[in-house]
Amino acid sequence: MIYNSSTASEIAKLSGVARTDSYYYLSSLLAKGVLRTTFDRPQRYQALSYREAVEHLIKVKTANLGSVSEKKDYYHGLIGQILDKVVQHKETDKDVYQVVVGKEPLVAKIDSLIKTAKKEITLLLSEEEIMILYRNSLIDELHKSVSRGVKVNIKTPSTNISSYIKSEVDTEQKISLEVINNSSPVGCMIFDGEEMITFIESNTKGFRDSGIRVFYTNNRKLISAFKVTTEKS
Repeated sequence: MIYNSSTASEIAKLSGVARTDSYYYLSSLLAKGVLRTTFDRPQRYQALSYREAVEHLIKVKTANLGSVSEKKDYYHGLIGQILDKVVQHKETDKDVYQVVVGKEPLVAKIDSLIKTAKKEITLLLSEEEIMILYRNSLIDELHKSVSRGVKVNIKTPSTNISSYIKSEVDTEQKISLEVINNSSPVGCMIFDGEEMITFIESNTKGFRDSGIRVFYTNNRKLISAFKVTTEKS
């Protein structure tokens, strides 16, 4: 808005938006809390400052996310009860194949696999791929896995990442780090020999989310083949 406070008619005239549409947009902005209004006749509207509006929207979004997070277990239980009643469960040995595109889905996938691993996690990664884990607190999750008794082995051709792998807490159980021959192009992570992620593309220059693509599978034969590669590296 150009003026400190304006009527709907003035806003429609200044913006070139039809008056009926202006009322719709104004109602929407009022509902979001980024407009103030008066009880004058005609009613006048005043926008929050840019900084106030951004701060307000951030607080609203944070509160909404907090509310959803608090109710997560309840909804999980509710959905579980529904599925138990309407879905017939049966064992399946079908292999799963999935291409994960983008940083956020990848981080969520790896985080879940790390937290559910029970025995061993093996990583054969480049420096760039390890830095993806480091920047997204996944190295910390690996250290937590080690403290749970999970054996974590990292193999990399890079000699520069030991400081990123080192735990801030001095413990007897540590992540095993091995520098390997630079000729190995494979970037993969194997969890308990049962699930695997391989990097298709990890070009994160400029931190572009779209520059990360990985392939996930639980195909045991394929995982075994990759495991042989990691052991020979």
